Amino acid sequence: MAEPPNDRVLPPSFDAKAFDEVMDVMTTIVGPENVSRDSFHGNLEGPGGEVLYGDIWPMGDANDHTPSGAIRPKTVKKIQEIVTAASKYKLPLWTVSRGKNLGYGASGAVVRGSVILDLHRMNKIIQVSEEHAYAIKGYRLWPSCPALGWGSVLGNTLERGFGYTPNGEHAEQQCGMEVVLGTGEVVRTGMGALPGSPMWPLFKGGYGPSKDGLFYQSNLGIVTKLGIHLTPAPASFALCELSVPSQDQLASMVCTLAHLERENVIQNHTSISNPFRRALADLPTNPDLVPRDFALYAASPAILDANWALIQDRIAASIPGATVKLTFRADASAPSEERLDASKLAVPSQYTAIPQYGVPSTQNAFLMETRGGKGGHQMAEEAGFDIFADFHVYGRYVIAIALVVYRPRDEGERVKALFARWLEDAERNGVSEYRTHLDYMDRVRGQFHWPSGDEEGSRDALGQVLRRLKGVLYPEGILGQGKSGIWTVPRP
Repeated sequence: MAEPPNDRVLPPSFDAKAFDEVMDVMTTIVGPENVSRDSFHGNLEGPGGEVLYGDIWPMGDANDHTPSGAIRPKTVKKIQEIVTAASKYKLPLWTVSRGKNLGYGASGAVVRGSVILDLHRMNKIIQVSEEHAYAIKGYRLWPSCPALGWGSVLGNTLERGFGYTPNGEHAEQQCGMEVVLGTGEVVRTGMGALPGSPMWPLFKGGYGPSKDGLFYQSNLGIVTKLGIHLTPAPASFALCELSVPSQDQLASMVCTLAHLERENVIQNHTSISNPFRRALADLPTNPDLVPRDFALYAASPAILDANWALIQDRIAASIPGATVKLTFRADASAPSEERLDASKLAVPSQYTAIPQYGVPSTQNAFLMETRGGKGGHQMAEEAGFDIFADFHVYGRYVIAIALVVYRPRDEGERVKALFARWLEDAERNGVSEYRTHLDYMDRVRGQFHWPSGDEEGSRDALGQVLRRLKGVLYPEGILGQGKSGIWTVPRP
């Protein structure tokens, strides 16, 4: 993944002397143990035991996104000092929360040679309210974790990632944030701007224009605190599996389940997987069936029973030949106010679908687009690949996750051509990725170019606004250049 140590990576326009000078300054701020002057050490341990910074699953040249070093602050004040010093020296910074955004660039940066601002030491839960079911960054509450359990709650939320509980749309559960701007200023959004307000983690709106969205998938600031709403622990919980005899019934199954989700009968999103994925995950598989998994949560066994009966009736009426069953159930003991402890549930183990352990030289290419439908499988077959698919059905949209396992040296160019075809097909159908790898941030950003007229100033209004915002909030432009395709200077 990384270069030999004697081929030192430096930030753009820096020589070794200038880089060491600015890193000496950073050392006085956070201490030598929290500064890395190369990419080879200091990161949290990765899936293969690696502690280096960079993209451990690159889609192109393994060194395209290699950082020059890293800084690991512990407090907001230290971040302010780091940003001020970086501005003085024009040192490009790239922020990561834990650096485990695997498949999208991990702890690499769009601009090679950027210094990683690694916030993994800022891992303190500041406040939890059991009564109001929120946390600011042993309660009778269930958190919604990223698919990678070791990932960052804050980082996953800001990337619009999702989990698998009723509060799995993490961006929708976010309430209030604190942000360090590139100028070193600290701002609080929503009710956090009202001094001493206890409503900061309760009411997201605040007053006036909403600012929170500016810092999602963004390089406009560094989020240092974030409120997140949690799920009150249920008294009854069940895992369910739905299968249909034919893929031709996918559309009716999606419609039925989405309707049940809109009615809040099914409270979390439904996960669909194809036989390839289930076989690799060591789950029961029938190639003639299309399985979907979802869960039920209830404040009492009686409520869960009623919802389960309604689900069975709806599926029997709308999907001929479908089977739906409970694969696991747990009910709290009396009295009725008891709640289930998630850590003590004997839920059957779920294993990863990508054979990254024990299979040499395999990697995965992610495409996450907000639709289902046909076309992707055929393109993959034409390119000579199998798809390991997950589809996540929400009440009003579907997130399709198509993973291709390939050997980078032998098949890298072929898989990149397939990925480009997928992106083009998605755009033709009016959809795109909701997050993407570092290599494709400019490409995906470019798909959001309404209006698309030929007159000067009539194209890509959103892109123009984002560039202006970046320039106004931080004209120095050292934070996260190229993140989500947002630049204040031409790409190096």
